[in-house]
Amino acid sequence: MTDEAPTAVELEFISEESADRQVARSYWAINDDGSWKHLVKEVAAQANITQLSLNQRLRNIVVARDPEVSCDECGLAMIVASRTEFDQNRRLAATTHLVCKDCRLENERAEKAAAAERQQRLIDEVTARFGYRDGDPVDIAQLSLRDAVSLLALFRNPIDENYTCSIPLNSWTGSSFSARAQDGRDRLTELWNAGRIAVHPSTQSSAFGWAVQADGDERPGIYVDRVRWTACGSGATGSVNSALVKSIKSALARPWPDSWRLGWADEWDRVMLEEALAYLELCMEEYKFEFSPGERTRDVLSGALQSFALGALYNFIWRAVKDSAAYFQRGGVTRKQAANSTVGRIERSVEYALTQKWDVKIYRRDRRLPWSAVSTTLLTTVLGLGDAMAATADDVLVGHDSGEPEWDSSVADRDGTKEASAGGETSQ
Repeated sequence: MTDEAPTAVELEFISEESADRQVARSYWAINDDGSWKHLVKEVAAQANITQLSLNQRLRNIVVARDPEVSCDECGLAMIVASRTEFDQNRRLAATTHLVCKDCRLENERAEKAAAAERQQRLIDEVTARFGYRDGDPVDIAQLSLRDAVSLLALFRNPIDENYTCSIPLNSWTGSSFSARAQDGRDRLTELWNAGRIAVHPSTQSSAFGWAVQADGDERPGIYVDRVRWTACGSGATGSVNSALVKSIKSALARPWPDSWRLGWADEWDRVMLEEALAYLELCMEEYKFEFSPGERTRDVLSGALQSFALGALYNFIWRAVKDSAAYFQRGGVTRKQAANSTVGRIERSVEYALTQKWDVKIYRRDRRLPWSAVSTTLLTTVLGLGDAMAATADDVLVGHDSGEPEWDSSVADRDGTKEASAGGETSQ
């Protein structure tokens, strides 16, 4: 097949072989009406190769440029590797911004360089504004009990044996920092805003980001649950964090400051509420209910915890969710309606139990929901409770001089088997 017909593209030959050049001319040859002169299978047969191999063979023979379609950035005629790409470019040229391969690669390199520069500027600004630097150590006397609980929970599970820094909240395994992720983020934000903790230099760059302000300006920010934190102080961070843990433990073993004596009940309420919400979310997820606790849910659970232990509230929650699931299965309501009925069920059960003066059965800890570090720190280390599932605030004796209770890491692994009893039945 000898071809001297006009071609649809301009050919810049790489190969010096006449047979190769003839293959390229045949492939790109057109008739007077602009249609392709030869079928692809005919050209492949001429080259004695398969149709699948033809495009790769052509790339080694010739550079084909379409004289009627140019790159919108460099202005050069577009290189086309196949008839399919040629036809596609012709269709898109009138409506689409076409960019050649070289310009795309250059744009990608420029974008990567700009992104790297921007990220480094972010890291530099975050380090300058929020990073660890020598300063005054945390003053234990200025801490609230909530601060002390949060700091002790954060640094008693450090990233290494030297207390160098904390483990990022999103990297905790086995158990969690706080019962619910939002409470954990809130606690760290409180400590950070109060100047108790700082960003450790080993924090990964993914913990930083740009926050767009209302005026459109960008300011450096952090994802608090991705940061490796260190306590504020002077010198090596490991020594600073280790000293802080020891100081808080010592303060707990002595008669407490008035602020701690007055503040423990509020911290108890907040921790128990987070634990109850976490169990409610776990049960709702088990029945594939989509649910986001709001103020009403928090009010109902908070009210229940004023009269009942967490283990009893587990009982109310588990029954209510199970009944909501049965309500949905009976039909006539959407899954969302059934889910939303759960909080009302809990509220009615609590009110009825109070009216009837039930001795509500205490459920054990659910093994799928280990005690969080915050909860274990408050309930076991600070308040010295043996079984917090059965305890109420009235069972707590605070500020004693008997020394600090030993840390019990096994608390997070208690058996969580549910013990279901009939509705309205008192425990014996």
